[in-house]
Amino acid sequence: MSSLTSYFETSFNNQQEQWEKSLLTELKLTEVGSKTIKKLISGQNWPTLSLKARNEIRLTTEEVWKKASITYVQLEPSEIAFVIKEDLKSGVRNFFFHQEALSSQKWQEIEKTLCDFTRPEELEVFILGEGDYRSSKIKVISHFVSGKEVHDQGGHSIQELATLAHNLVQNLETIKDIVYLGVYVDSHFFHNIAKIRAAKLLAKKILLEAKKDATIKVVALTSYQGWTLYERYSNILRNETAVASAYIGGADHVQSAGYNAIFELETDNHPEKEHIERSRRLARNTTHILALESMLGVVEDAAYGSFHLENLTEALCEESWKLMQSLLTGANLENEVTEVREKRLEMVKTRKIIMSGMNDYPDVKEHLNLQFKKPTLFRVARIFEELRLRMEKNPKRPKVYVALYGEYSALNARLNFVKNYFELLGLEVHEPGQTMMDLNTLKKDLATCGEEIIVLCSLDEHYPALQELASQVNTPYRFIAGKYEMNSFQNLFAGQNIYEVLENLVIAFEGRKS
Repeated sequence: MSSLTSYFETSFNNQQEQWEKSLLTELKLTEVGSKTIKKLISGQNWPTLSLKARNEIRLTTEEVWKKASITYVQLEPSEIAFVIKEDLKSGVRNFFFHQEALSSQKWQEIEKTLCDFTRPEELEVFILGEGDYRSSKIKVISHFVSGKEVHDQGGHSIQELATLAHNLVQNLETIKDIVYLGVYVDSHFFHNIAKIRAAKLLAKKILLEAKKDATIKVVALTSYQGWTLYERYSNILRNETAVASAYIGGADHVQSAGYNAIFELETDNHPEKEHIERSRRLARNTTHILALESMLGVVEDAAYGSFHLENLTEALCEESWKLMQSLLTGANLENEVTEVREKRLEMVKTRKIIMSGMNDYPDVKEHLNLQFKKPTLFRVARIFEELRLRMEKNPKRPKVYVALYGEYSALNARLNFVKNYFELLGLEVHEPGQTMMDLNTLKKDLATCGEEIIVLCSLDEHYPALQELASQVNTPYRFIAGKYEMNSFQNLFAGQNIYEVLENLVIAFEGRKS
């Protein structure tokens, strides 16, 4: 036992650096450091990983606490000094600013506040966007090597990593001591971990072949692709998942965004002060709890030895490397990214992917009545949000009546499906609370109800007996729950393109006279 303990304390640990170097040298990229890429070696495979320790990757990090962070989207000049001072007191040392909300005047006040209330050498300030803000007193990072142009258009992780690697190759001549990699993280926990590890390995390999002795710093950036405007409190969970996975994946700096970020980035409306303050506080406390109290910010490599994560990392590296080689020869990803984006939208429209509050389980009482700005990045939720906002502008929003026929318990699932369907537009859905078993009573009920949208809800075997009810419905907006075909009724069923159905309904009511 003592000899085994001695092996793990000495030989095993001393070989880790040697194993990693051996792993990285297996894949060759020739002339990667020159201004003109003369020669590329293609067809090589990324080294195979396994559960054997000698083949595993261990990504070492600095043995220091990761700094807590906060993201500012909107920041009024009058509140800059107070807000930043309070965040500094709480221990925040990583500050992320969206360039859209900055100005020269604001930047001067921000710089002054940061320098007045803490030691500048403790800080890292990150500027997100197309701004060029500099400071002689504090470290400002406004340029990342990333796959932003692909990510913002809806591309997947392999396309993003390949673009990141391609951009690193193209900018090798400008790299000095530190290279900052911007990697976007979302709600996919394990995927985020592997993605960050893959980004580090790709960068290490490129720098090794270019004979560049530079430190790699990974900045985990918030991906807003899956964030929502409605049900914004769900963004708290999305942010928590992203931040936790970024720490475990080995990111050096982690952006933590508030749940109100989409509201502040994409609309012209000024959100309530209460929401802005709470949003920032929860973003800040998320990094405090995960990095400091849960100690994710000090663990060296929490994912070390996981076969699933190593296998996923290997797959991301291998596919990204191949795609990077194509990009270096002049390939263009525009069509491929468009295809990925459309597939994502299709899966959301047909509810093969469920986003709570956006394409299912909405809060019908939530009314925003606001105007979107021109989009700067892709979000899958936006198409549904735009439909709901258009319906909210209708001076007289229609109401929905669900006519139930049969046993209530047997119809409960279909009833909830129908309610969720129309509540996605913020419409009030009325159902009687009990079903009817008498056709004559149901006829009278349909003839007298004042709702403008009528939905028949029954079991498929009962629909033939309801055929004669069509003449009793006095509205052109008629629907039937299920796939049974009835004259002049439109079907509602699982798997159909719900966005298309709701869009046609919105268009119909927009064109109607008040």
